[in-house]
Amino acid sequence: MQNLIPGDMLEVNQKLKWELDNGQTADEESVINDAVLAGVQYYTDEALEGHYWTVKWNTNHDAIDLYGMAGKVVGAIKPISANLADDFRKDSQGLFIRIEKEVAVIVRNN
Repeated sequence: MQNLIPGDMLEVNQKLKWELDNGQTADEESVINDAVLAGVQYYTDEALEGHYWTVKWNTNHDAIDLYGMAGKVVGAIKPISANLADDFRKDSQGLFIRIEKEVAVIVRNN
């Protein structure tokens, strides 16, 4: 459960319960944000066939930046609504499909 990347709200609630039961500080928003960040890293690693780039929340925590081998931002995953957590709540599968496609474009262009 610890390494689970929640793919929908049911899994978010399961992971949240697990984290709280294991003494961690978490809420729904943090579990979703961690899931989205982990999803972007997963699709980046898949596109590059290895862990060569790093993904991090930007300074304003409103998009996820992708950092290339030189440590410079090469692209970003931005929300289509207020924030990525809301995008997840509205359509988690659609969000991950969009992330996968956007990461592929960023990788191809860099």
